[in-house]
Amino acid sequence: ERGRGGRREEKRREMLTDRERDDFEDILRMLSSEREAIGDAMIFALSRAECAKELVETITESLCIDETPIPTKIARLHLVSDILHNSSAAISKASLFRSLFESSMLEIFDALGRKLRNCEGRMTAEAMKEKVTRVLRVWEVWSLYPPQLIQQLESSFLGRPAAPTAPGAVEDIDGEALDGDDVDGEPLEDEDLDGAPMDDDEVGAAAAGA
Repeated sequence: ERGRGGRREEKRREMLTDRERDDFEDILRMLSSEREAIGDAMIFALSRAECAKELVETITESLCIDETPIPTKIARLHLVSDILHNSSAAISKASLFRSLFESSMLEIFDALGRKLRNCEGRMTAEAMKEKVTRVLRVWEVWSLYPPQLIQQLESSFLGRPAAPTAPGAVEDIDGEALDGDDVDGEPLEDEDLDGAPMDDDEVGAAAAGA
């Protein structure tokens, strides 16, 4: 009986409470690209890493709502990037986020592509294209996922067939080899918008479930 109770308790921990679910949905609804806002949302997620499956599903659903304004979609994508960047932190089960998001990436970038193609105005579309492809390029530099997947995500977003690449070659969005620099040609900093690492205090807070 204790064994069954223990399993029920473990299962319960894998689900957000109703209050936590409501709070997280509110966070996603109001999310902006300000560093503090994204950082707070990231800590909320990582401090509940045992619920990674539900958190990833919630973020994915929020990114697939076609009516969501572009700035909110970009902010949510930056949140995904921050969570992925810190998924190797010393937090129990944080590593789950990487594999769970990988399973959702095509759905996410298909939805981003629909939004891109329905943009009103060329400048708006170009700005969105630059922001999303910049995230993909940063992920390439971080080696988050295989190059083939990154290329597939980019092709899905841009609505074009994936171009074949030579074995072992990793290319950026312009077809030139990546050299570890960001889109501005300067080395990526740890405090880059698309993935700021948590400091020791933040790791401690997340690990403690704050």
